[in-house]
Amino acid sequence: MSYLGLDVGTSGTKGVVYDASFRLLAESSVSYERVCPRAGWYEIDVVQLGRAVRQVVAHCGHHSRTDPIRALACSVFGGGISALDAGLRPLLNIISTTDQRAQPQADEWSQRFGRERTYRITGTTTHASLMLPKVLWLQAHLEQPQRAHQFVTAAECVQACLGVHPRMDLATASTTMLLDIVRRDWSDEILAAAGILREQLPPLVSPGEAVDTLPASVCEELGLARGCVLIAGGHDQQVCALGAGLCEPGSATNSLGTVECITTLFEQPLLRDDLLNNNFSNLLHVHGGRIATLAYNFSAGDLLAWLSRTLGGGQADLPTMLAGLPEEPSRVLALPHFAGSGTPHLDAQSKGLLVGLTLQTSPIDIVRGAVDATNYEMRQNLDIWRRNGIAFDHLRSYGKGATSDRLLQIKADILELEIERLRVVETGCLGAALLAARGADPAFRIAEMLPCLAVTDRTFSPRARFAEQHQRNYELYRELYPQLRELLHRL
Repeated sequence: MSYLGLDVGTSGTKGVVYDASFRLLAESSVSYERVCPRAGWYEIDVVQLGRAVRQVVAHCGHHSRTDPIRALACSVFGGGISALDAGLRPLLNIISTTDQRAQPQADEWSQRFGRERTYRITGTTTHASLMLPKVLWLQAHLEQPQRAHQFVTAAECVQACLGVHPRMDLATASTTMLLDIVRRDWSDEILAAAGILREQLPPLVSPGEAVDTLPASVCEELGLARGCVLIAGGHDQQVCALGAGLCEPGSATNSLGTVECITTLFEQPLLRDDLLNNNFSNLLHVHGGRIATLAYNFSAGDLLAWLSRTLGGGQADLPTMLAGLPEEPSRVLALPHFAGSGTPHLDAQSKGLLVGLTLQTSPIDIVRGAVDATNYEMRQNLDIWRRNGIAFDHLRSYGKGATSDRLLQIKADILELEIERLRVVETGCLGAALLAARGADPAFRIAEMLPCLAVTDRTFSPRARFAEQHQRNYELYRELYPQLRELLHRL
């Protein structure tokens, strides 16, 4: 028996097949582009996404015929929303995470229902990137709204493209502003206030439980074992964190991809005013019934890629550019809000800044300033967590950015934490495959398997010689957003 873990992101889908002992059997990936139909709108072509998912599954299936895939699960990016008709056909592209069109609906909901009331019920802050404001936007703007049989996330779009009637896993549902975090069911109070019928949302299922058996025709076409079961996965950050070994409170993982995200756990929802005011949500983890919270920055990998294209004339090689970063902290300050800000400000209208440029500033100085700034942004998040008793002494890093030694050393210096790089790169695929194995075999023990899989490759320790410079720069950095927020909103 083999297991397939899919990691469905905003720019590509990856798949990895593991045998029963979790040895890698096959892997595949397909890239796609986000669509920007107008300023502030970001979409993913749902047909292209479905095609990419099936291509990855088919490649993995046909290269695992000696040990056919019996179960699969998915890690899927959050905040992507669409609507399906009664035949499970999408009515529009997936509205992506950083899409800003639902900001008026988010503002109106905060005034009408209440940001604090939403938080007390759902554990989530109110923001335009989440499902509820986007559904409210769809209700007002979708052509022929009566055709919308179900409002879904990208995860259910993936299920539909595999021929399965969608069910939403609880980890994903906890990101929607629609789930009662304590009862672990759709909130009747919020549904009534939003004018959403319960049947317009998918039925709920726990991560690691069966969604459905894939149709025989799909199994044959994609090279899967007949009777292959689709197991509920979860929201990408929690699934990736699981694949990186995050099962218990007191530790944390650090995803360095398109978005940078630090994930940590606690036992029960932590509904504090300070956390609400700084936009830290309570989300359901995909394993062990625990609560996850996330600190994230939307402009991480995308910002570095943009700098590589812009400063390198489209010719610069990003790994080489990162390897050539100066040892010294930069004199350039950046505000890494090029796609709006993540936590703690969660301000979709914020913009990116480069400050302190002179005629002597070189391109590599600017890149180093941007790298420093992304870490100052995360340090700001960790300072808020610490004053709320959420602390740890090391981070387990993974993702494309974690392949750079220089980038991880700078992170250790600025965050003043041990940074552990994992040997496994595709933690989303690994976490999803572990959930698939758990769904296929109730006796499978994820916690017992993880120490053998989520192994550290190298540890980076903070260097005291740069601490004073970073402290000075960090104090200056913390002034940028408060002093320039109104100006950035007017641009």
